Amino acid sequence: MPVHLRPFEERDYPAYVAIGNEVYPEFRNSVAEVRKADAAWDHARYDKRRLVAEDGTGRLVGGGVVNHMPEQFAADRYGMELMVPPAERRRGVGGALYDALLAELRARGAANLRVSVKESMPEGLAFATARGFTEIQRDWESRLDVAAFDPAPFAGAAARAAGHGIAMTTLAAERERDPDALRKAYELHLVVNRDVPEVDPVTDVPFEHFLGHEVEGPGALPDGYLLAKVGDRYVAESSLFATEEDPEILYQGLTGVIPEYRGRGIAMALKLLTVDYARANGYREIRTWNNTRNLPMLRINEAMGFVKQPVWIELRKELGRTGEEGA
Repeated sequence: MPVHLRPFEERDYPAYVAIGNEVYPEFRNSVAEVRKADAAWDHARYDKRRLVAEDGTGRLVGGGVVNHMPEQFAADRYGMELMVPPAERRRGVGGALYDALLAELRARGAANLRVSVKESMPEGLAFATARGFTEIQRDWESRLDVAAFDPAPFAGAAARAAGHGIAMTTLAAERERDPDALRKAYELHLVVNRDVPEVDPVTDVPFEHFLGHEVEGPGALPDGYLLAKVGDRYVAESSLFATEEDPEILYQGLTGVIPEYRGRGIAMALKLLTVDYARANGYREIRTWNNTRNLPMLRINEAMGFVKQPVWIELRKELGRTGEEGA
């Protein structure tokens, strides 16, 4: 099929988002959500380029993006996502997008490229491995049925945390009483994020990035951004995000405790509060992701009844710095 590639334009949002929703029907986004996420991207600090593919009639039949990864930033390290609807596959669309975006990365001196593919999407895995990508890590996706959750086995969790002098609150409540709440939440986020298992070093994001993605980004819920504190010091967090396209689903963001307060049941207490929030606000399911090496958080999720879904596989391709592929 003849394919015309061009840079993404403002007019492409509806068709581009529709393609994404067809490729990932369980993770639908609205046009407004994608626009908002794009508006929060710091183009002066992080590269991002999106291409679309048109057929002979000008209809969008695919899209792709390459970008820096802010939380594992290196100037020569990139992530890639390609999206081609099932009906348009095996016609050269994905290959054309890949070749064009790879050429762009080589021109920028990229050293390596990462992609993430769900284990239940064999076509995507075959596409990546045929082009020299190899597996580097895995993330479990897990889901909790809120209505089926039984809180009885965890009845003492809140008291245990309180016994260590821990008070539970939300970012929304803290912002009303503490003018430094956002900065303090940001500093906490950096500390706990550094301990997330990754194959590349975790890097601190700027305060503006934190605001644009964690606090004011698509689906952000200030009253669902849970904090644990000792006095006025924040020591742990667990955040929730909603989605416009499926108002019964919550996404679990980062849950983390600073090193000196671990082992006191704080993470469990926060996670239980996320279920309370989901129930009080009419959500039916919480979805979360954990690196397969993050055993402490996986144990908490399993104890609470989160059910593992097909794993997400992250793969990497090494690129030569002179434009030739590495070994």
